[in-house]
Amino acid sequence: MRQNSEENEQLKANLIRLEEYHGHLSPGAVIGLFMMEYACGVMGFKYEDDIFVRVETDNCVPDGATALANCTIGTKRLRIADYGKMALTVTKRGDPKGLRVILDKDKTIDYPKIHAWYLNEGEIPHEKVLGDIIKAGMNIYSHEHVHVKIIEKKRKNIVLCSKCGEPFISTNEQIMCNYCAEGGYYNLD
Repeated sequence: MRQNSEENEQLKANLIRLEEYHGHLSPGAVIGLFMMEYACGVMGFKYEDDIFVRVETDNCVPDGATALANCTIGTKRLRIADYGKMALTVTKRGDPKGLRVILDKDKTIDYPKIHAWYLNEGEIPHEKVLGDIIKAGMNIYSHEHVHVKIIEKKRKNIVLCSKCGEPFISTNEQIMCNYCAEGGYYNLD
């Protein structure tokens, strides 16, 4: 399938947006970009729509959703379920009907460098596979229609930690923040 010059220009613009956001073009980030384009194309979504994305890896792929559709963790329009999979699901606010897109190992066979990189079958430098990912375009992805669980937004229960006194969001009636209860990523000097 050949792209017309308008599609090529749009791809270039999207790759520039992705590179500016991600810091460089990595295979995973570019795959995330193509997954977003694929999903939005099938679903008829525009990037300006109130899109919600669930990504199944925390490596690079989520940045495609953020760069194209401004889906972020802070707005809760980006959720990461780190299953270690190259997969992404797109829905709209309040609608459980979505599209899950995967990097399809059966389709990457036609692209030996991508296939070897994807299945970690040797040392394939990112720059060696990146061009092939762009050339492959949408040809290495598959999808399935899914229904996602809509998480009802609950009122935050803010309490003061019984140990450190700092306010925190309490779940399950906890009285101590997770840092004080379990330890955290820092130690006090």
